Amino acid sequence: MADRLVVCGIGSGMDRSLAAVKEMGLELVIITDQPTERVTRVADQVLVADPGRHEAVRRAVGEAGLRDVDGVLSLGYDNPPVVARLARRFGCPGVDEETALDCHLKDRRLAVLEHAGLPVPRNRAADDLSGALAALADIGLPAVVKPRDLSDSAGVAKLDAPDTAPERIREALRLSETGRIVIEEFLEGTEHTVAGLVAGDTFHVTGFADREYGRKEEFAPHFFEGGDTMPSALAPSAVDDVVDTVRAGVRALGLRDAVVNTDVLRTPDGRVHLLEITCRMTGARIATEIMPLGTGVDPLPNAVRLALGRSLVLDELVPGGGQAVVQRFLPAHGGTVDWVGDLAAVRTPPQVYDLFWGRELRVGATLPPYSGGADPLAGVIVTGTDAARAEAMAYEVLDRLPLGLSGAVRPVGSRFR
Repeated sequence: MADRLVVCGIGSGMDRSLAAVKEMGLELVIITDQPTERVTRVADQVLVADPGRHEAVRRAVGEAGLRDVDGVLSLGYDNPPVVARLARRFGCPGVDEETALDCHLKDRRLAVLEHAGLPVPRNRAADDLSGALAALADIGLPAVVKPRDLSDSAGVAKLDAPDTAPERIREALRLSETGRIVIEEFLEGTEHTVAGLVAGDTFHVTGFADREYGRKEEFAPHFFEGGDTMPSALAPSAVDDVVDTVRAGVRALGLRDAVVNTDVLRTPDGRVHLLEITCRMTGARIATEIMPLGTGVDPLPNAVRLALGRSLVLDELVPGGGQAVVQRFLPAHGGTVDWVGDLAAVRTPPQVYDLFWGRELRVGATLPPYSGGADPLAGVIVTGTDAARAEAMAYEVLDRLPLGLSGAVRPVGSRFR
């Protein structure tokens, strides 16, 4: 009888990887509130529920009479505490709930890392406006406000003036499901994603990418992340420094037999700051497609093995056959859709791995103003021998999107850059 794996939550675009999981000979149960065609085609059973809410997942599992589960994981979806509770319910391997909460809740994560003496932004948590303003007075302007419990940059905003800070703090408090926010110092530098797997006490790096923030404050007070680039522009010694800091953070959080995703900032003077370490796969197709294209290492089979309590196949973690790869996003920022064409009809060179819409588009739809990293207008993945050329090609392809917008705050295409 095949092992039964529950995939609780699928990040944006990550449903493309489900077929590879199914090919491992597993019975696949998927919990999602967005049952796409890929999901329904691959899954043996689909439970429709919000994978970020434990009560919704518990109810769906109970109503389905689901039992005899061998493993639980999310596919790039930011819900470690829900996955931990579900694994405990079924007696499966996995990170314990307290550790998952330490990873997921920003204030708890910062406290653990800071207590271990690791470099993080100066920060304070607050439960109301007065507490947040006191924290801001202590940290100073500019700063960043973040809901403690949300992902995809939801509610994240720069605080750069006394008169606008209260409104942005109130919005972050409103969005936080627990009513708590974090105020962090604003740091400048380059940002990087380090992805990996922890087996026992050993952290295996499966990918290192530079995050594209060339237009970071174009939609102030919100931050725009334009994509990812491999290989890194950092010198090898700087990469080693970042990885060593991440390893120390993984140890401090007590992560064992887990998938790891991180966000790291390196200041111009070489100081490394841990912005995020959490126990889930890197989303937005980064861990499952971008990094494998860049390194030849596909972490997904080993991530599934960890969820099932199996040993890693270490030979699959040896880099080989990689190439330069970039992913670039075009943000949605207002306007009405006048017309939209078929992406399959766009003529692209062979270096274009994929060109995709980031959200459902229909004629007459009004796009919201940009307010975070979730659901870009479109994106493209390009490979090549050189990252700079791949990036140039990515923008050329995005310039040719079959899309007409009217009333957009920013135009689409080359003028947008």
